[in-house]
Amino acid sequence: MSFTQLLQQACTAIIFAIAIAAPAAAERGPSTPEERARVVALAEAANRDPLGVMNSADGRWFMKWADDIPDYFFGPDRGALWMNSGAAKGDLRRVLRFHHTLSTAAYQVQHQVFDPTKDAAQMEAKTMAGIEGLLRAYESLKDKQPENQSEVLDNALVLRQQGKLATLYKSLPQPRN
Repeated sequence: MSFTQLLQQACTAIIFAIAIAAPAAAERGPSTPEERARVVALAEAANRDPLGVMNSADGRWFMKWADDIPDYFFGPDRGALWMNSGAAKGDLRRVLRFHHTLSTAAYQVQHQVFDPTKDAAQMEAKTMAGIEGLLRAYESLKDKQPENQSEVLDNALVLRQQGKLATLYKSLPQPRN
């Protein structure tokens, strides 16, 4: 069999797989009350054990759920960009990004904010919930393993303690549309 024939067969198989998978993804309905309650409970558990929740079956379920549901948009915000810009490094950043996403999702489902990009005040509130969540996770991680330290996040904890976390929010880069 020639390379061209192999390539044609591979392309045909890929197209067939996509054709089968597309209707399954399109059939996913809106989130259920039980799913939304699960997200809120998961965020509360992750405040105490962010690494454990992220690595659990529930954490994997959440990431798939957040990608699949059609009724909520959990896209990037200033807090997510902050994590990606070096506020934390390596595994710490990975855990805090997960917790940020989980915290923002919990906020959105509790307040029925389906797409915060449509309202600046909702976007700010969602982002602040995510920042608060990742700071709680950071404190928990640092308590268990003091080597999990970030000067940037320690400074954010000081701002939070002083009631100035909004100052941090305003200094963070905005996502591009």
